[in-house]
Amino acid sequence: MSLHPSAKPLGVSGSCSRDDVTQPRHRIFKFAKLSKKFNPRPQGVGVHPVSEAHSKELNVLTSYRLNDFKKKAAFTLAEVLITLAIIGVVAAMTIPTLVSNIQEAHFHAKWKECYSILNNAFRMTVAENPRMVIALPGSHYYVTKEYIDAILSHLHVMDTCGQERYDSNPCDNYDNYSWEDIKYKWSGIGSYSTRSRYKTLSGGYLNDYDFMNRAALLKNGAAIYFGGSHSGSAIVVDVNNYNNGPNVLGKDLYAINLGVKSNPVYIEELTFVPYGAAGSRCVDDDAPCSLVEPEGGFGVRGCSEDIGSSDANYIVEAAGAGCSYKYLNEK
Repeated sequence: MSLHPSAKPLGVSGSCSRDDVTQPRHRIFKFAKLSKKFNPRPQGVGVHPVSEAHSKELNVLTSYRLNDFKKKAAFTLAEVLITLAIIGVVAAMTIPTLVSNIQEAHFHAKWKECYSILNNAFRMTVAENPRMVIALPGSHYYVTKEYIDAILSHLHVMDTCGQERYDSNPCDNYDNYSWEDIKYKWSGIGSYSTRSRYKTLSGGYLNDYDFMNRAALLKNGAAIYFGGSHSGSAIVVDVNNYNNGPNVLGKDLYAINLGVKSNPVYIEELTFVPYGAAGSRCVDDDAPCSLVEPEGGFGVRGCSEDIGSSDANYIVEAAGAGCSYKYLNEK
């Protein structure tokens, strides 16, 4: 059979050469070789093994691409420093407040615990001897040793100090003593001084007329003080003792008013209420009060550094006195 005169032969050159036939096969073979090189399959029956050289080349290529991706995803040093600076500022603003709130919550819980312990001790003392005389004849400033000993007998006491008529160990926390020379560091009073080492809520001094007779360190770490004055007999509680601070009325220092109505007075006639509660001294116009109201008002009428005296001789006057009632009843 002959070709039409106008028809062209197969191939680029116009002739059907061997190169024209094998060229597509050569390209297919080259593509398959490259596929095996960069896309090796697991070795098995009927599968060509991948050479070690090809495997290394593939690993290098993969590693390079992963490293390149990691470099593109990383933060710059400036970004890291800016982030750390922001975190530091936020932490500086929030952490002190958070720590303060946790500390205050701890003090409030300890105050409730101490109040419950002392209330039970007081009730048991009253039940054992309701006609016990609490105040020395002729003076509200000194409660009887018998009364203090009776209360302490119902408590877990670790140590005591006080004035000579109450204790053989004088409290020695005087402001002119170096801290190393003070023996009873847990106590915030000195037996022969009228100024305690405690502060009012507004930062002024607090005299210890109300709690200068005797001090005791309890097993739970609290320090308690006994005394009496024109504002009545009192039990003052430092929930974590003076050695631990902050030693501020309304923070870690609270007070209980026993409400002396006459002199002498029997223990069964006393009330046992926190300063600031109804019935405590000077809390309102109807409450018994033998003191002239200071310029800032009586501290028992609130729980604020703006209510009461910054410098105070008696607890009822002092800023922070009303916190004893507030935090005892706080949920």
